[in-house]
Amino acid sequence: LHRWGNQAFRGILLDTGAEGSSTVGFPQAEAFIREYGGNIDASRAGEVRVLFGIGSTTSIGSLVVQMPIGEATFHVVDTKPPTPFLLTIDGMDTTGVYLNNITNEIYHHDGRKWPVQRFIGHPFLTWGKASMIFMTETELRQLHRRFGHPSVNRLVKTLEKAGHDDESHRTILTRIADFCHHCQVYGRAPGRFRFTLKSDPIFNHTVIVDVMYLEGNLPTLHVVDEATSFQAARFLKNISAQHTWEMLRLCWIDTYLGPPEVIKHDAGKNFKSAIFRQSATALHIATKAIPIEAAHAIGLVERYHAPLRRAYQIISSELHDQNISRDTCLQMAVKAVNDTAGYDGLIPTLLVFGAFPRMSHDDPPSLSTTERAAAIRTAMSEVAKLHAKRQVSDALRARNGPQTNRIRELPIGSEVLVWRIHEKAWHGPYKLMGINDETCHIDTGKKNHLEFRITAVKPYHREAIPE
Repeated sequence: LHRWGNQAFRGILLDTGAEGSSTVGFPQAEAFIREYGGNIDASRAGEVRVLFGIGSTTSIGSLVVQMPIGEATFHVVDTKPPTPFLLTIDGMDTTGVYLNNITNEIYHHDGRKWPVQRFIGHPFLTWGKASMIFMTETELRQLHRRFGHPSVNRLVKTLEKAGHDDESHRTILTRIADFCHHCQVYGRAPGRFRFTLKSDPIFNHTVIVDVMYLEGNLPTLHVVDEATSFQAARFLKNISAQHTWEMLRLCWIDTYLGPPEVIKHDAGKNFKSAIFRQSATALHIATKAIPIEAAHAIGLVERYHAPLRRAYQIISSELHDQNISRDTCLQMAVKAVNDTAGYDGLIPTLLVFGAFPRMSHDDPPSLSTTERAAAIRTAMSEVAKLHAKRQVSDALRARNGPQTNRIRELPIGSEVLVWRIHEKAWHGPYKLMGINDETCHIDTGKKNHLEFRITAVKPYHREAIPE
């Protein structure tokens, strides 16, 4: 974009040091006609031959401009680079005006006057929407680099404070930032969707599994029911797929209501292995792997790691001299977490079994079967109400979620950047090989394609190099 292009009318340069006819570049003539009307009189083409420092050219017509202090005729020339409106000393004599460079005003012989602006070392006569503070794309690129690649908003505000408040600056700077390699690679972390609307929760429909570590290096299988937050845990002798599946059957599938509908897990090799998935498929269980760098998608089980670890540490320290096994301490810790009150006093044990836990002989007896059914219906209803209220209030307070349309509209093979959460940086560019729901399949140059959540991927732009 050139300063004297056809984006907007920039005013009239009062060139008191030039003689001859007043001229204007074709782009600025177009901008003036678009804003104020008029037309180029092509019948006067060739009347003027203009000599510039880079050569000479012949006019292609004339344009009559009605200025605030009089009327003037400008001969239109088509030069590269384009030129602004140049009102020469002869043109000022013809119009009957003169410039007072002390007061920065231009006067007409009948007493009218108009203020003049100084820009790039020259006086300009402006009116209407004329903008004399426009900066070229080259200048904005230089500022973008010199200020250390700031955000578009920060740089625009700085320019506005300095008096450069042209509306086109934001558009140009946005394009510069979109194609800047450093701005893309070192951009801020991606956003993520924080809220989702689900069907009424059912116990044992979806369970989330993950491996945590207790006492520093003891791998532990942690299972949490998505609907009620009821959980189970078992120590693992190793993290092989076969042993992990056996422990899952022992602590959940063969203990409660049988196989769940869906098992959600992270991208660990033991869960994504063929043995684990085939074992789940044999029981008609669907497995859903959470993409790389999207641990928040299984945040429910991640959040319960800390309470379970804390409960295990307390129980182990209190019973360390009673020769109680680690497995027993872990089961006691799970029991303590499941019996801990949740929303409005409701606890996972009540939601699953329909009864309050009995802690001693002094507690009241268990509820009858009818009362259990009524209790679980009431509890689930209360949880649904509280959860819905919490979702609505949180959604109203939250900002808008990330926009994924740009990723979905990319053709296969496009270059993208991926966010690595542990390194807190964008990596790439890599090739986008496909999109399945909210999961992007990325070719990172390794043997197998990696899966990333769509919110952790953004397009990588390369600016076309002019030939």
